[in-house]
Amino acid sequence: MRRIDRAEALLQVLRDRPGITAAVMAEDLGVSIRTVFRDLAELRDRGYPLEADRGRGGGVRVHPNWGLGRVLLSTEEALGALLSLAVSEKLAFPMFAPDLRAARRKIVDAFPSAERRRLGPLRERIFVGPSASRAVRDSYGEPHRLALAPLQRAFVREHPVHAEYVKENGELTARRIEPHALLINWPAWYLLAFDHLRQDARTFRFDRFRTVAADETHRFRPRPQEIARAVLTDDGTVLVQRL
Repeated sequence: MRRIDRAEALLQVLRDRPGITAAVMAEDLGVSIRTVFRDLAELRDRGYPLEADRGRGGGVRVHPNWGLGRVLLSTEEALGALLSLAVSEKLAFPMFAPDLRAARRKIVDAFPSAERRRLGPLRERIFVGPSASRAVRDSYGEPHRLALAPLQRAFVREHPVHAEYVKENGELTARRIEPHALLINWPAWYLLAFDHLRQDARTFRFDRFRTVAADETHRFRPRPQEIARAVLTDDGTVLVQRL
């Protein structure tokens, strides 16, 4: 095993089995105890917070809080986490509310300044209304995962999308829309959008999208309040509309 691979394996063992002895580590990794001690010393020199129990047979562990500040997320993972935190805030999740706001701010701060200006007010583009009607609950299905991922990215990054969407009568239509806001009428999720086909504001049920492709060559300016006023009733339910 290469030294760098052995170091990674050693760290994993220390995190999964705190208090493990050097002898057991040597046996698990197939190396000598002297090699384990040398690797542990090297990890300490590299700044890893290792702790050891005193006395013969004492075990070794990595500090329990190590790694919490080292979580590396891809851009898409960060955007997904950011949107999830914004939804949790908007739903007034009673537990850990201050922590949710702090976590959202930290993720936003990790982006370049131009991105931060767009991501900061994300929660203002999320609306929560009453529970969906019985008819909607009975007909609402599982949204297509392949459509949700590009729709999420386009919503956060303010790109219009080309989409295949199934109307209430079952007809498959091609649309170009601007995703301005989200509406939650639990368990139904809606996209509040500007529809270029109708040249007007429209709502789209998440479970009726079949394919979505973002037009990353264009951006729109989010108008969540304006779009919401056009498609929602005063109590936050969807106005009857023809798609």
